[in-house]
Amino acid sequence: MMLEEAIQLRFEYAAGGIGSRCLAALRDEATLLAGRCSAGDHVACPASSMCPRCGALVEALEPAGPGGRLLAWTRDDDTVFGLIRVDGADNAMIHRLLGAQFEPGQRVQARFAEDRIGSILDISGFEVAP
Repeated sequence: MMLEEAIQLRFEYAAGGIGSRCLAALRDEATLLAGRCSAGDHVACPASSMCPRCGALVEALEPAGPGGRLLAWTRDDDTVFGLIRVDGADNAMIHRLLGAQFEPGQRVQARFAEDRIGSILDISGFEVAP
């Protein structure tokens, strides 16, 4: 006999110093921040406390975007997700795309939520740039 039951676990995640500054910039200024690697010239957006390329600490933040280039996209049911290289960053981020027609290489721009709370979802999505 097999018993299936859901277990409810409360989970909270601390964004850390760099992450908290990036989320506050999204919330308060509708601004994306990228982290510059202290050991090289790599710039990652969204920023984290360590360089995704070499693992060195990230100590400097700089504005990035809000525009970028769509590298690829996919559809999951009613949601479209894009791989976006935000202006000023060397890497790409995955986020929701807003609209209907997409092509790799298109310029896109972040649309920020009206009511922002300090979450990556403060970016409602990316839409084709005018």
